[in-house]
Amino acid sequence: MKWLFLLLVISNIGVFGWFNFVAINKEVAAEPVYAPPVSQKILTLSEVPKVVKKPEPTAKQIEFKAVEQELREITDAFEQLSSLDANQMYCPHIEFEKEQDKRAFLPQIDALGWQYIESKMEGERQKFWLYISAPDTREQANRVVRALKVRDIDSFIINRGEMKNRISLGLYSVAVTAEKERLRISDLSGFDVRVYPHLRKVPLSVIEISQGINESEWKKFIGQINFGKMMIKLEKNPC
Repeated sequence: MKWLFLLLVISNIGVFGWFNFVAINKEVAAEPVYAPPVSQKILTLSEVPKVVKKPEPTAKQIEFKAVEQELREITDAFEQLSSLDANQMYCPHIEFEKEQDKRAFLPQIDALGWQYIESKMEGERQKFWLYISAPDTREQANRVVRALKVRDIDSFIINRGEMKNRISLGLYSVAVTAEKERLRISDLSGFDVRVYPHLRKVPLSVIEISQGINESEWKKFIGQINFGKMMIKLEKNPC
């Protein structure tokens, strides 16, 4: 019985070994090491493509990209605003302090064929008053006025209030002109001439352009105005 059992075991081992051997041979035949598929290219080590890793951007590159994007956005916004300005229509508002300035200015508007509305109003304007401080007595003030008259400098004495006996030398609308006169009178007379800047209510003539003009017409219009010779206030008002 023992021998029979041993023979059965040996036979089972033999059958198991045979099937394993057949399976190995089938696997080798199915994919031999020495015969790869014809569609697969054999590469040597030197021919294998190298995978190049893309370098990470530096902090400066990231910052530059951010600034570049911000500038692009600002440029786009500016172009949009420029487009809006090109389509905007304006009705300028012009104020004249002096009547002669208005008379000299109106022919320019008439030549352009623009329609306008004329009116009157009262407004505040900065003025510059030149004066010499009040001496102690009225007689001293009279002597100052006589000394100025000899040098063809117009003046008068104020008779009332806190400014009594102060010598007035004139009122100016432009700061540069007032300063030039202050220096001139001081040099001629030897007196200490002072400037008092203040706001004063004055009557104004107003011209309202009722016909809308575009940006190009506005630029051409203001390019013709000599602001140094006329006391005017010009506002670029949208219609």
